[in-house]
Amino acid sequence: MFNLMKKDKDKDGTRKEKKEKKEKKERMSAAELRSLEEMSLRRGFFNLNRSSKRDSKTRLEISNPIPIKVASSSDLHLTDIDSDSNRGSVILDSGHLSTASSSDDLKGEEGSLRGSVLQRAAKFGSLAKQNSQMIVKRFSFSQRSRDESASETSTPSEHSAAPSPQVEVRTLEGQLMQHPGPGIPRPGPRSRAPELVTKRFPADLRLPPVVPPLPPALRELELQRRPTGDFGFSLRRTTMLDRGPEGQVYRRVVHFAEPGAGTKDLALGLVPGDRLVEINGHNVESKSRDEIVEMIRQSGDGVRLKVQPIPELSELSRSWLRSGEGPRREPAHVKTEEQIAAEEAWYETEKVWLVHKDGFSLATQLKSEELSLPEGKVRVKLDHDGAILDVDEDDVEKANAPSCDRLEDLASLVYLNESSVLHTLRQRYGASLLHTYAGPSLLVLSPRGAPAVYSEKVMHMFKGCRREDMAPHIYAVAQTAYRAMLMSRQDQSIILLGSSGGGKTTSCQHLVQYLATIAGSSGNKVFSVDKWQALYTLLEAFGNSPTIMNGNATRFSQILSLDFDQAGQVASASIQTMLLEKLRVARRPAGEATFNIFYYLLACGDGTLRTELHLNHLAENNVFGIVPLAKPEEKQKAAQQFSKLQTAMKVLGISPDEQKACWLILAAIYHLGAAGATKAGRRQFARHEWAQKAAYLLGCSLEELSSAIFKHQHQGGTLQRSTSFRQGPEESSLGDGTGPKLSALECLEGMASGLYSELFTLLISLVNRALKSSQHSLCSMMIVDTPGFQNPEQGGSARGASFEELCHNYAQDRLQRLFHERTFVQELERYKEENIELAFDDLEPATDDSVAAVDQASHQSLVRSLARTDEAKGLLWLLEEEVLVPGATEDALLERLFSYYGPQEGDRKGQSPLLRSSKPHHFLLGHSHGTNWVEYNTAGWLSYTKQNPATQNAPRLLQDSQKKIISNLFLGRAGSATVLSGSIAGLEGGSQLALRRATSMRKTFTTGMAAVKKKSLCIQVKLQVDALIDTIKKSKLHFVHCFLPVAEGWAGEPRSAHSRRVSCSSELDLPPGDHCEAGLLQLDAPLLRAQLRGSRLLDAMRMYRQGYPDHMVFSEFRRRFDVLAPHLTKKHGRNYIVVDEKRVGLGPHGPARPSCLCSDPSRQLPFLP
Repeated sequence: MFNLMKKDKDKDGTRKEKKEKKEKKERMSAAELRSLEEMSLRRGFFNLNRSSKRDSKTRLEISNPIPIKVASSSDLHLTDIDSDSNRGSVILDSGHLSTASSSDDLKGEEGSLRGSVLQRAAKFGSLAKQNSQMIVKRFSFSQRSRDESASETSTPSEHSAAPSPQVEVRTLEGQLMQHPGPGIPRPGPRSRAPELVTKRFPADLRLPPVVPPLPPALRELELQRRPTGDFGFSLRRTTMLDRGPEGQVYRRVVHFAEPGAGTKDLALGLVPGDRLVEINGHNVESKSRDEIVEMIRQSGDGVRLKVQPIPELSELSRSWLRSGEGPRREPAHVKTEEQIAAEEAWYETEKVWLVHKDGFSLATQLKSEELSLPEGKVRVKLDHDGAILDVDEDDVEKANAPSCDRLEDLASLVYLNESSVLHTLRQRYGASLLHTYAGPSLLVLSPRGAPAVYSEKVMHMFKGCRREDMAPHIYAVAQTAYRAMLMSRQDQSIILLGSSGGGKTTSCQHLVQYLATIAGSSGNKVFSVDKWQALYTLLEAFGNSPTIMNGNATRFSQILSLDFDQAGQVASASIQTMLLEKLRVARRPAGEATFNIFYYLLACGDGTLRTELHLNHLAENNVFGIVPLAKPEEKQKAAQQFSKLQTAMKVLGISPDEQKACWLILAAIYHLGAAGATKAGRRQFARHEWAQKAAYLLGCSLEELSSAIFKHQHQGGTLQRSTSFRQGPEESSLGDGTGPKLSALECLEGMASGLYSELFTLLISLVNRALKSSQHSLCSMMIVDTPGFQNPEQGGSARGASFEELCHNYAQDRLQRLFHERTFVQELERYKEENIELAFDDLEPATDDSVAAVDQASHQSLVRSLARTDEAKGLLWLLEEEVLVPGATEDALLERLFSYYGPQEGDRKGQSPLLRSSKPHHFLLGHSHGTNWVEYNTAGWLSYTKQNPATQNAPRLLQDSQKKIISNLFLGRAGSATVLSGSIAGLEGGSQLALRRATSMRKTFTTGMAAVKKKSLCIQVKLQVDALIDTIKKSKLHFVHCFLPVAEGWAGEPRSAHSRRVSCSSELDLPPGDHCEAGLLQLDAPLLRAQLRGSRLLDAMRMYRQGYPDHMVFSEFRRRFDVLAPHLTKKHGRNYIVVDEKRVGLGPHGPARPSCLCSDPSRQLPFLP
């Protein structure tokens, strides 16, 4: 012990000497010191204790004794504060520190990040024992305002653990704060999440204005009356958003003249989105639909129309008209000499973007030859007010000419940097252009309302097109993948990435609807558009719910697979689901709702069904929080949705008895919530009359139901498969090591979640039964849709994120890592194999520390033991270990986690994926390459990783039901997926390819580590994501990045699911000309910057521009392009192919272009720039 103390003192002395030498050796400039201090105070990582001539603030000296009190959650309060300004109060709440100052801000020394290795070892030894002794920790002060300190210390924590009986109030000298004793654990500093851009400048900084695009050119068409009496086009009336010349946003009524539903004559000249302007020389923009119809009727044998594409569809119309599929091929856009001269003049003026915290501003960089500036500094002049600033070189980025404001492909920008990309996205979004190419990927901005770019008529504009002929659109991604599948006969996957509320599920719908429309034959009854719409209606009802970030959020992950035959038609389909938030039916974060289906069922207008389900009289209280909707209009819409759901289930072949079984189980879950459970004493129902109704609906007696929920055998040593946890530990109590000790309410919640999980799995099986086919399939198209990044802070909530949200964020991180592997790692490895030398010095290194912090396994992962090792493990593995340790706490869990992934001494700021929070039991994890910091609340995580036997009794209860419509459904499924029960639904397999996918997923759960850990709740989360990744990584991947334009609008009060999506006519139900909120077409620049940087799209586009993105094996290259050498085919036929394919690079006309050929054509040819 004394040796440790001596070593620590020596180390502190050495560190102090090094610091003094460094300060003497290199002095920072005043500007650098100001910038460093501002950044440090904003982030709270460290504080600067120094005096300055320009700033004479009074420093706080910790010289007098500071009262430190260890308090429990029941008696936590502020200690008395002396009136002297040099004294403050510090409260230690179960190992968590809060500070309060009476007057001045606190300034302390720089907080230590990590103790010595021996100290860490001593800490592990102390954590392995039960909490019987008080641990004194070193404190680290961060400067914060007086109001923040007071607010944080005056509020008691609900989750504070009870202190040890030996704890008492102590007074420690200031020297103890500076020199802690040996062996004392020293936690890292509690910090705020780092900001991407922190710079502010003393000027009026404004984002560049969103300039409305020039109206597309008018087109004049003359149509002849057909023998049927019409002209072959249809009229469509709608109300749309438009932007005036001064930037104001307003709504107006427009009429579209579009090709008729059955019109296949391309010579008509009309395309979807053509706004009708004139008829026979008369303007009709202000006329009603009836007046327009009458004018067309009175036309003779011909009618002259003048039309103009709307901005939303202008790109589609232009691309379609100049492609070979259109009625005439227009030449590509060629710049005039005036445009070229204007661009050259623009670039000569040295226009730059000044990057700041709120976005970016346009400025002009002044000539450096005429200035005397320090090295690394530049002088800029803001364009909007002429202010002149001296800034760092890193604070400016090159700006592109205005002609690049709305480029279709961001990779085509002259200067490819963050600000230029953000500016282009802002200008496109202001023009209602939601889709943008980002090299090989597509970037989609979630729209407000229902745009006009999604319709069956628009789909046919993409059918059969090549990628270079298509404007950016979600249909273009589907067409590109479909065309690649037909040409290469290789499986394709489309992966949707982004934050919650970014529109991933909506894009998934459009993808599948496009494939079902263009690849489904008229007689194909396996997977028609009607079946897909019915499938989505069912999934939305049973798998979606309103959340703080999204009014209709998907709460499960899915892989939708379409199997195609040799003719390119859909032969069969299947769906697999995983990571369902099954416990949401019983508990959920504050302010959020349960699954949509419960609101639909409670609003059902069928009196007979309501009577049979005992729903005529609803309970006043429900412990699950399932209550009917309050507003009459909401009830009416929910009742309509229930009728729509019944129709969808009928389309999917779900019989009336099977539907009735679903309603019985759902109503039983509601009645279980109404029955409630006792809070103390014997575990039983609180209201037996409601429990009797639930037992009747499930087809069992009240005694059988009560025994299945409350009277179960304890089975220690196994963990329940669940993906949900509660927010607080009030209702739970940890077991004694022999088995889970659960409260009556937890048992009741376990049964409800088990029943809902079984019902959801059953529905997926019934859906796959309707989509299966015996037709032979050749290849597949898989579409992956997962819940996006969850961050309650973006939704305006102060709560910490739950374990379920951690699981969804982890899945998104894994998919982003897959994007990085395919885009960067595999490409660079291929270039290395082919001896292609390319320099990518500006690529940032990959950081997937957030993934490792969650799922990294140790070498002893197969051993289930109480022994703790110093080997780094992820959070899932630590949870799996800590739940087996008697008396384990969340604090011990976090200490172990921070010992592996927390900030280490000497680390560069931003390197660590973990940060401590100022709240008890909270921590921050940097997702999406450290750009999306989410604060998690771990309170109660350990207690809910324990097994809940009531959940495991749910399948048996359904199989033993006295109601045949229930038991027959679940008896047939008994044992069909015992290994993956409740984990992955939809593994029955209706086709050969579906069976192959199911076998691959089962293999993930039954080999190696998974065979031992398959029953562990935490590890099963990793196994489910592994199964998802393994299924799609063998195919060719196409990525769609869905960005959230703004955080507001989706946050606040969650909107009901049935009112989230409204049609264009109902959304814009205002008189024409009414002005709207300008923010409807605005973007949150800092939020968009974080998403752009986290997606690594900028680096992907740089590699796309500098590398060789198109490549194929040489045999495929020869098969597709040997028609370009007809003299060889004519002379030798197809027998001219030589065995030694290395000679193929030479021909009678000389060697091929070296930049297009690899060194070994027998492996890969070629890389086309």
